[in-house]
Amino acid sequence: MTITFVGPAQSSFVQNDIAILQRKHKLKIVDANVKRGFSTATSLLKLEFQILISIFGSDVLFFWFADYYTLVPTIIARLLRKKVYVVAGGFDVTYTPEVKSGARVRPLRWFLVRNTHRFATHVFPVSNYAQHLLDTNSKHHAPSTVIYNAVDIKRFPFSDAPREKRALTVTQLVTYLDYILKGIDVFVETARAMPDVEFDLIGIRGPALEFARNEAKDLKNITIVEGPIKYEELLKYYYRASAYCQLSIDETFGVATAESMSCGCIPVVSKVPSLEEVTGGTEFIIDRKNIQSVAAAIRKSFDTDTTKRKQCSEHVKMFDIEHRAKKLLELVK
Repeated sequence: MTITFVGPAQSSFVQNDIAILQRKHKLKIVDANVKRGFSTATSLLKLEFQILISIFGSDVLFFWFADYYTLVPTIIARLLRKKVYVVAGGFDVTYTPEVKSGARVRPLRWFLVRNTHRFATHVFPVSNYAQHLLDTNSKHHAPSTVIYNAVDIKRFPFSDAPREKRALTVTQLVTYLDYILKGIDVFVETARAMPDVEFDLIGIRGPALEFARNEAKDLKNITIVEGPIKYEELLKYYYRASAYCQLSIDETFGVATAESMSCGCIPVVSKVPSLEEVTGGTEFIIDRKNIQSVAAAIRKSFDTDTTKRKQCSEHVKMFDIEHRAKKLLELVK
């Protein structure tokens, strides 16, 4: 079977699904990275045209996220009696009005997103929390099945090596909006409050990178590494850190959190349903607005023994890529 696969190709979770679906099917991959600024409209039109052309030589249309460019191809594919699958798990289902984040912020975008969810053959939320958001915000969506986002556990094995007094966060964000949404501002402020502890901010790019460097320019205890970063380097950071911080305002899963736990980091996470779901009681849940609370949790991780770290690693095996592969290949056929 030939699948037109559309998604942000640089993302690890998208690469996971490409690898899964290529086990059984031929993929025509369309990278959904859209240029920002004055050329955004032109880029969207080119992307949509590329998808439409690809549909006619494919049996199935598969989207990672619904967005501006997904509704018209979805309707045309259904008219041609082709199946359309959509993964839901990001801005497409979340809505954070205080920072103007989520598809619902823009009426046209929201119309296109929720109707993509409506006319698709099947929707795959990446967590139970994502399913809840889909049910709440897109009430007339297509049939849906939760398929947890995945971590390739074999690539992120547990290590019982001694941990440094380090806190880590990993992100591929680019924009200032995502900088705030992902809680990088809180991470930097926590570093400021803990001058005796090393902090690593890994993978950040674009305008967000420049903002982070400017915000942390007077701090000697924070290392900022521009992305993308090689897998081997990422592992080194996972194995050095005691605590992994995910201080987001909202999340639908948290892939890097699960990766870090697999390697033996203790997760320090904000009180968000999906992060509680991913960490499964192995975490330190904190009030992200209280820097002292964040700092105390990070310090507590320094005293955490290997048994607790192993518990974290064992828990996230439920998100191994093979579990996602089995369910995804059963449903996409």
